[in-house]
Amino acid sequence: MIDPLLTPVALQIMMVAACASAACGLLGVQLVLRRRAMLGDAIAHGVLPGLVIGFIVSGSRDLFPMLVGALIAAIFVSILAEWLREHAGVDGGAALGVVFTSLFALGIILVEIFARDVDLDPGCVLYGMVEYAPVHQVEWFGYSVPRSLTPVLGALLLNLGATVLFWKEWKLCAFDPQLARASRLPFRTLEQGLLVLVAITSVACFEAVGSVLVIAMIAVPATIGHVLCDRMSSMVIVSTLAGVVSAVLGTVGAIQLETGVPGMMAVSAGGLLVGAVLLAPGRGLIPAATRNFSWTMRVEMEDILAEAHLQSMDSPPDHNDSAGAHSSRFFRTLATWLLWTLGYIRNGIPVGRGERMARALLKKRTLWKRFAAERMGLASDHLDEPAHRIEHHLDEDLTRRLESGFDSEED
Repeated sequence: MIDPLLTPVALQIMMVAACASAACGLLGVQLVLRRRAMLGDAIAHGVLPGLVIGFIVSGSRDLFPMLVGALIAAIFVSILAEWLREHAGVDGGAALGVVFTSLFALGIILVEIFARDVDLDPGCVLYGMVEYAPVHQVEWFGYSVPRSLTPVLGALLLNLGATVLFWKEWKLCAFDPQLARASRLPFRTLEQGLLVLVAITSVACFEAVGSVLVIAMIAVPATIGHVLCDRMSSMVIVSTLAGVVSAVLGTVGAIQLETGVPGMMAVSAGGLLVGAVLLAPGRGLIPAATRNFSWTMRVEMEDILAEAHLQSMDSPPDHNDSAGAHSSRFFRTLATWLLWTLGYIRNGIPVGRGERMARALLKKRTLWKRFAAERMGLASDHLDEPAHRIEHHLDEDLTRRLESGFDSEED
């Protein structure tokens, strides 16, 4: 099953799909940052009647007339949706939904009426024909390459150039549109230019991968970058790489499973997004759950050690000095077992490092209660409950500062 993946046909399919995904991923970052990813969906669907009208007028599937029709349709989508939002009081998402579904339905009807006998059919528009990219070849500097590579590579280079050229302006428009307007930037022109690029990219990728994958590649890789990154530069890089990886995985998966490449690419992108949501170091569900579990176990272990140390000294416990007062029996039992396994406690008495941990925690508790009573003027009989919560957050540096502050007063 390895040999088919290394054939020139598979590599050409992979190359076309990767360029289309990267082109969409570059613009998807801008739309996701503006919380307008749905706009990419609307334009990708709404340009369909423009494509068909361009085909009807020109009588051919040449790129230029269809591109002009698509651009007009894309601008019409954005203007009409904005008009419905501002003048008809329609929610922005609802306005986009109404406009793009209506135009897409109109495009499907036009395809059925005027393009029934050509390969501009609904299936081609929806799912693309990237598997047949190697069939139609053109010459590039003496080399034979897929014809569909020309528009998608052109869209990729155009989007890359626009991203570099308008980097600062788009960044300001995305993160602080009010400042962009106050700075007298051509805000509306920049936003309309972004929509035009989305329309160009959608048209360039339609023949190769279809509207379904265009929508997925605009939204999903950029969302992956948004989950994993905190800077626009790294987000652009991750989004582009995610699109390329989705193309590679989708092509490989489609060959292995003998299914459509665009659909498998969309599934691969969705799988990458699920992985990012689960495993992202900063925001991932699994790392967050791990951090919460580690913190809970640390608090339980420290509370148990402190309680055991006070009992070993025959000291009366504080009002809320029960280690399990705010936690479940499961965590208390697990923490007790870990302390016994690590040798921090023996016969109910902290020993070694366990004793040092207990003394350190009790010291933090005493310092904080004294600080709250003397410096903040809080009633001493109301400090037990917050002390049991705050003591675990005091690091060594803050503990030393509190201790040195009281020592200087005594001197």
